Amino acid sequence: MAGRNTLCLLLIGCAAVFCIRISAAEDELREKALLGDPKSEFALGNEYFYGTETRKANPVLAAHWFRKAADEIPEAMYNYGFCLENGLGVDRDPVAAAECYRKAAEKKCEAAEYKYALVLLNGVEFRTVEEHSKFKESDIPARDPEKGRKMIRSLAGRGYLPAQVELAAILIARPADASAKDAEEAFELVSKAVKNPDAPPRAWRVLADCYFSGLGTVPDGKKMIEALETAVAKGNLESLSRMGYCYEFGINVKADPKKALACYERAAKAGLPAAMLKYGDMIAAGEVEGKGTDDALVWLKRSAAEDCPEALYRLGTWNLNGIGGDKDPELAAELFSRGAQLEHPACQYELGMLFLKKDGPIAKDEKAAFFWFNRAASNGSAPAQRQLAVCCENGIGCDVDLEKALALYREAAKNGDVEARRRLSQ
Repeated sequence: MAGRNTLCLLLIGCAAVFCIRISAAEDELREKALLGDPKSEFALGNEYFYGTETRKANPVLAAHWFRKAADEIPEAMYNYGFCLENGLGVDRDPVAAAECYRKAAEKKCEAAEYKYALVLLNGVEFRTVEEHSKFKESDIPARDPEKGRKMIRSLAGRGYLPAQVELAAILIARPADASAKDAEEAFELVSKAVKNPDAPPRAWRVLADCYFSGLGTVPDGKKMIEALETAVAKGNLESLSRMGYCYEFGINVKADPKKALACYERAAKAGLPAAMLKYGDMIAAGEVEGKGTDDALVWLKRSAAEDCPEALYRLGTWNLNGIGGDKDPELAAELFSRGAQLEHPACQYELGMLFLKKDGPIAKDEKAAFFWFNRAASNGSAPAQRQLAVCCENGIGCDVDLEKALALYREAAKNGDVEARRRLSQ
């Protein structure tokens, strides 16, 4: 997903260099692998993964041989995890992949340490809510951001390039809260990283953030745009979408709606869910010549299919209100439910409201409504804070608690909810 580094190459050992092998040598490698030699299994897995001039690529066989060598060679364990994470030669299983990374990390495989650190920082990355539902929560590795950050810092200190870029991103994740020391370290890390020919494209994306906000350096709009353009040229889709934002609002460049649209369209067609949503919004707003609501709906559905939370919310409201087609409250409820599980506060609020309806698309359940209002309120939704106050005031899905209701009305009013302000005035 956007914003997170993934290693695109498998690890290879000295026994798996790319070369032309004569037929007898190939047979010898395979024979050794069949006899259980871990180095030969690992080498054979690499050859089947990449393919050579004399051995055709076969991801199924690659995954097989990586798995065979995994217990003895940490790099093979990492490679097998990579196959599991990406569904290469095996069914995709992000939970099993995380376990492979953990085991290989314990044996000091740096690539595995990095991947497992990302799991600890961000959790296992599921592609869809449906995929997530296939696993028991008890089997999914728990997030441990503090441990993850320590692993990233350790790897960065050992010169592992992706970890250095990740550490820089962590240090300035919230620019307003970044200390001068953190900002200087982040800028130094990415400034050095971009000089390395193997630097991931995200390095330029982080460098652009430093120049934009003046983190560890002076603000420099020209250098920010140059960094974004380099990141785009190297394939960073998030940077492409950010370039569209700059052109749309004239941030450090002359505002150019056509260039903004081109960036968003290109990022959408390349598969970035947030860009799909933005491009659909521009179509719906009449900003794309020759395209209308039906076309916007196509992109909205594509973004929602990738479980973009905002797209799920938007598509849910369209179905609830009959925008772009007939009303479909049942589908709206399903979309809000998926978004709610992804912690989208507006989806959580809307799902709560549907649970309060007597003749709605889902059975009325005041306790479920209270649950989702509470989740949305904790995620900062002012309407949910106000609705939670209504529940506490009237005992809807909970016991009456006027003191808590008053506090929630005040919180919602503080966050701009007009209805909460009106109720407080009464």
